[in-house]
Order: sequence, then structure tokens, then C-alpha cells
Amino acid sequence: MFMKFSLSIVSILVLVTLAGCGTNTPAPTTSNGNGNSSQSNSSGTPTESTSADNYQMLPLITGKVANVSLDAMADGTTQQLKKGEVMSITLESNPSTGYSWFASISNAPVLVQMGEPQYLAPTESSSTPILGASGTQTFYFQAAETGTTTLSLDYKRVFEEKVATEKTVSMKVEVK
Repeated sequence: MFMKFSLSIVSILVLVTLAGCGTNTPAPTTSNGNGNSSQSNSSGTPTESTSADNYQMLPLITGKVANVSLDAMADGTTQQLKKGEVMSITLESNPSTGYSWFASISNAPVLVQMGEPQYLAPTESSSTPILGASGTQTFYFQAAETGTTTLSLDYKRVFEEKVATEKTVSMKVEVK
């Protein structure tokens, strides 16, 4: 019992110590009168920097922004995108049954899938997931090259190879 308690205390102390390891104390900044500032580097000598160089990097924000947002109603349509635009497709999905959506692109250089689809579980008003209920899967694609391609999304179980697809959403995509 004493050994478990000691290990827990040691673990907490290590975590607390490591939490402060990434902090840096900025070097003092002084102005030289011409709109520039001077900051001491690690050797103690001042380095020149303009005010434009003194910016803070913002943290990477997760999630993607789509120029065109679609759902299952886009089945059979033709979508027109400009090169560089992002298209999202949100489809109802229930992975707890073994089913998921899988994308295939006939002319891959024209349209590129951006990462893995994102699954959003359904929630009640209390913001807790509803077990067994279907949520949504959102795919993101970027128009990479000019041309035409066909995008097909198949709702199937990956382990059932010789069984017909449950649902398919297909569309033509023209990139200009």
C-alpha cells in the first residue's frame, strides 16, 4: 500500500515539474528611438527587430472551413468548384452497426480527400452521447486541379466484401 502511495506522489511531482519545463522568460526589450526595438539574445548581445517581427503565432485551430457544404441530397448532381476550394459532405452514419462511408474518386488529381472523415455523435440536450443512435460523418475534399471527376461515397461494412453497398451518394465534380 505504501509503495503505491509513494509511486503516486512521485508521478504527480514529475508531472508538475514537467508542466513548467516549456515556459520561456522573454528577454528584456528596449527601444532605440527609430521605431525598432532591440532584444537581448541568449548571449546577451542585443538583436534588432522591427515591430512587424514581434507577432504571436496563434494556435492551430482544428476543423476545416468548406466553401461548399453538401449532404445526401447532392446525390446525382454536378458540383462546380474553383481550384483550391474545399467541399464538405455530411452524411448520416452509425458506426456502432459496423457501417461507415467510404469515398472513391475516379480522377484523383482533380479532387483530393482532406484527411479522414470526422464523425459527430448525436447528443441529447444534456450534451451526452445517445448510445446506438446514428450521428454524421463529414468528408472534406479540395479541388486540386482543373478537370472533371466522379465522387462516390458508399455506405457499407468493410468486412462484408461480397455484399452489395447499403447506400451510395454519387456526384460529378467540375473544377475550373
